[in-house]
Amino acid sequence: MLLKRIFSAVMLLGSAALLLFVFPAVVGVIVLMGMAVVGLLEFYTILNKADIPAFRLLGIGSGLVLLAGLFLGLNASTLLPASLGRVAAEAPLLLFAVIVFAVCIRQFPQIKNPQPLPTIACTMMGLLYVPFLLSFVMFLAFRWEPVTWGQPFGPTARALILYLVVVVKSSDIGAFAVGRTFGRHKLFPRVSPGKTWEGLAGGLVAGVLMSGLIFWWLSHGQPHAQFGRLLVTRTDAWVLGAVLSAIGVIGDLIESLLKRSAGLKDSGCTIPGMGGMLDVLDSLLFASPALYFYLLWLAKVQ
Repeated sequence: MLLKRIFSAVMLLGSAALLLFVFPAVVGVIVLMGMAVVGLLEFYTILNKADIPAFRLLGIGSGLVLLAGLFLGLNASTLLPASLGRVAAEAPLLLFAVIVFAVCIRQFPQIKNPQPLPTIACTMMGLLYVPFLLSFVMFLAFRWEPVTWGQPFGPTARALILYLVVVVKSSDIGAFAVGRTFGRHKLFPRVSPGKTWEGLAGGLVAGVLMSGLIFWWLSHGQPHAQFGRLLVTRTDAWVLGAVLSAIGVIGDLIESLLKRSAGLKDSGCTIPGMGGMLDVLDSLLFASPALYFYLLWLAKVQ
């Protein structure tokens, strides 16, 4: 299982590198939208196993519209004429308001649905949990470097997205390896029987060490490492390594809570050794906004 997990992690990292360094940025956005669709399908399947209805097609369509609108909004200055740029920049907020309205209206014709409130609430929960949190990957990619149609990702996007994936997934693998080898004390057995305090410690150490290694590689002996347009200090690297690893563990536990409530071990079988798409994304979903806001507030921009 560990070897399968490492193999899948390497394949995912290689795929991310291809998308970031070879293909146009819009291709990466389309792949991200595809991941959101698969993740939403798995989330709504979890709801179905727990006998909670949801508007599956409306939720998936709304998630795609939200991510597409955000891509246009973040890159409005380079993708659209100036007359449309200001409108597109505010489009994500408008789209989200329309989506909430549409989900509520969709309940009107369902006269025989005995659970209207859970249907509306859990449809929206799927949107918040998957496409909304995934949208912060696009913030990391385009907040500091908007792109044009056909243009590849900029240096900042490449550095930040690879940093996020490598640190968080290194923490995942470290937690899994240490937990399986030395784990004795259960972390939260009601939520995830396999998680241990030893595994948590192993994941934190692995994440911090990987963050420090990336800083050393990019800094070239200087007090700052350059992530595209952003300058990150050594202290930032240690703090981010610990914070992203800890939040990744919490994200994993949140998804475990959802699965256990429906009697499921994995959200799917999409990726060998890791399970479904949500099993891969769980630690990244909450780590991506944490990385974005940390850098937005504390990092120096060149």
